[in-house]
Amino acid sequence: MAVRKEKVKQQFTEALASVLEPGEQMQAGAYGPSGPNPFFAAGLFGILGMLLFGVRYYYVAVTDRRVVFLKSSFWTARPAGFGWADPRSSVTISEVETDAKLWNHLKYTGSSGKTIRMNFHAWWRDEMKQLVAALGSSGQAATVPPSAS
Repeated sequence: MAVRKEKVKQQFTEALASVLEPGEQMQAGAYGPSGPNPFFAAGLFGILGMLLFGVRYYYVAVTDRRVVFLKSSFWTARPAGFGWADPRSSVTISEVETDAKLWNHLKYTGSSGKTIRMNFHAWWRDEMKQLVAALGSSGQAATVPPSAS
């Protein structure tokens, strides 16, 4: 079971190599669950809550061309295959929260038009900020609310 952040990053970087197009370069990546705030989904209801709310774990990688979602094993945090990919030009992010104490989040809308909430633990805050910066630099509609300090 991969529990150290660097090991998780290494495993997903290796798995990502098999889905990258020739010449495509990764710019940022972060690991986290989709769905409602994990504190509520898992904290209040345990594993049943995670199943009830359809929580899925992904490694989100931003490349120079696409945003790639790699599935992750719920139990081991290891790569579990390709999820999907969207061209960067068709991706928008909104409701970005990077100052939360434990679970940061953003809403991701891909080329299908479906919006999902991605959550990133505080351990992955720096990587999430890099992900947001990479998507923001490609001209996407990224809205970051002012921090509530």
